[in-house]
Amino acid sequence: MAGELKRAIDRLMDGVRADWALYVKYTGTGEEIAINADAMMDTMSTIKIPILVTLYRLADAGELDLAQTYTLETRFKRFGTGVLQYMDEGMVFSLRDAATLMIIESDNTATDYCYDAVGGPDAVNATMRELGFDDIDVLGDCYVWFSALAGVIDPALGALGPADLFRAGYPDLAPDDWISARDRFHFDEGRPFSRSSARALGQLLEMIWNDSCASPAACAEMRQMLHRQISRTRLPKYLPEAKVAHKTGDFGPFIANDVGVIESREIPPIVICVMMSGHRGIWENLEDTVARIAEKVWEYGIYTS
Repeated sequence: MAGELKRAIDRLMDGVRADWALYVKYTGTGEEIAINADAMMDTMSTIKIPILVTLYRLADAGELDLAQTYTLETRFKRFGTGVLQYMDEGMVFSLRDAATLMIIESDNTATDYCYDAVGGPDAVNATMRELGFDDIDVLGDCYVWFSALAGVIDPALGALGPADLFRAGYPDLAPDDWISARDRFHFDEGRPFSRSSARALGQLLEMIWNDSCASPAACAEMRQMLHRQISRTRLPKYLPEAKVAHKTGDFGPFIANDVGVIESREIPPIVICVMMSGHRGIWENLEDTVARIAEKVWEYGIYTS
């Protein structure tokens, strides 16, 4: 039966040209489905789960306070997803607020506040090594990635510091020129946001679900944040009878990652991590393929429970 599931997933992946990776674990039985699951993939914003775990482990240890407040500064504002970039300087929010925004709407400004709070990307890598993950590799904060992309568009932009880059913004390119710049960045520059295998992110999610990467209270709070994810066009799309806690990671049209846990009353949780790169086609087709993979994984769990 597992072979039939894998063949069905292979057919879905073959229908959308990309470099795919998949890790699934049925926690009730321990059964796994792995397709290229140990390949190092570009995480995009799914790396925000390791940041979240690092944040809560430090809070557990008393090394930081999630109630600590920050005042919004332009030097932390980042492009891409999130609302904080549009708020006035002087807005006050807590570290817990930043963590929540980082997960539920993938706010990049909030993410770099979280990076700053934990001690930067190296601190996240150190935490992942403590937990036994050698193949979760943080390469830099959000500013580093956006600066690299800006440098492909205009080398002068790539030389700007955080506040100056945000104030300058990206140039007003024609749509074809913007697509061409993104294409060069993804295929030629080879600068990932960060890197991880699908299996490693899946195992980290399982640790959040079984309270083994932080205190039970901290893990419960992380699970709650992941359940509040506002994006519903991938893993949850065809699963109305289930609850899906998850985190997306995008760089359209090339990457539409989604990693999470499917829950219901009928069966134990299912860990599922779908990652890809190198897609050149229609974005909606890529997202829908991720959703159909999740549907197949869910159906198998129901039929074999």
